[in-house]
Amino acid sequence: MRYTEFTSPLVEDGEIPVSRDDIVNALTSLGHENPKINGNKINVLVQIPDGQKKNDFRKQVLNDILIALKRQLPKSMPTYSPDPGISSLGGIIFKNSPVAVVVKDEGKQGENSAGVANEIELASIIQSVVEKYGSANVTFEDPRGKKLTIKNCTSVDVAGRDTAERKKADVVLRSERGHLPISIKELNADMWESADSLFGAKAKEIIKKLKDDGTIELQVIGQKKNNRTGESTPVYKLSKEIVVEPTPEEALNAVFGSDISPKGGVVIQTFKPQHFTQDDNNIKVDAHAVIAKKEDIPETHLMVWLIRNDSTRNNPLPGLRTLGVTLSRGIGKKGDKDVVLVDVNGNVVTKSSTSTAKPTKKQKEPELEPGSEEATRKKRD
Repeated sequence: MRYTEFTSPLVEDGEIPVSRDDIVNALTSLGHENPKINGNKINVLVQIPDGQKKNDFRKQVLNDILIALKRQLPKSMPTYSPDPGISSLGGIIFKNSPVAVVVKDEGKQGENSAGVANEIELASIIQSVVEKYGSANVTFEDPRGKKLTIKNCTSVDVAGRDTAERKKADVVLRSERGHLPISIKELNADMWESADSLFGAKAKEIIKKLKDDGTIELQVIGQKKNNRTGESTPVYKLSKEIVVEPTPEEALNAVFGSDISPKGGVVIQTFKPQHFTQDDNNIKVDAHAVIAKKEDIPETHLMVWLIRNDSTRNNPLPGLRTLGVTLSRGIGKKGDKDVVLVDVNGNVVTKSSTSTAKPTKKQKEPELEPGSEEATRKKRD
């Protein structure tokens, strides 16, 4: 029977099949946060590293997940099914359950993905004004009065797919006299960059130091086979996430990349029609935050390094990965997340001696739009 023919769990001997939420929780514990759920299909989204064959990498990730799920959910008897009705590479199925886990390339989600759609929303509105009037005067402004402006913009390039050499611009507005590169981050975006190669070596040193002094536990949870050499290497799991203070240079490079500063900046907003005001060829874009220099970064968005579990990654160690994230992602919006905090040298610091997610007077956090999802969540918290 093909996977696509299942419409309800086939319960035998009174057994309760594993739930979709149980599987999602297990995946989250493995580092696969925010899987895309489509009915009974759980899509684990992964980024294909440069130089890797996409299908081979997806198969390896799927196998790693299967090994881990067998350990975490043994009674559900997860197994691999090559059924193309699940996906082109098959997927993981469970005893008496219609739920399946598949691995998808995050870079293949198309223009309907939230981030790209945000860029296209901005670009299409500006381009429509350019086509009608010949040019557009565009100003991005946040509640603090921070601004980014370009006059007589005549073209708009959506450039988000070009990330070579740490390029950050998602949209580039151009005029005859210059250009304005903009990096766009949605309100709920909490990552500045993936940093396996950038920070992996230093992260490995920090992990060793913390393990040796007993601050963290580093558990071997399985073995990963190299398809090319046939050799197996241990797969590790951290007992706690590690948040590392960056150097000023590391932080600025993570936020602005190689192409944003000093001509452009970062705009934080999930665009909706009400964020755009047009008067002839003048466009004002309301932003949650506009960041053109270091002093403009809200404290919630200060950059920190995060070392966390991810069974798809191999650097700094198999099973772990490093990310450049916002401060609120690293230590929690209230600053109370249970993590290990270390300074730039890898020395453990207490939370009372570090910055928290609470904004200072100097770096006032931009006001949230009334009735927005973020405002509702903050009120609830």
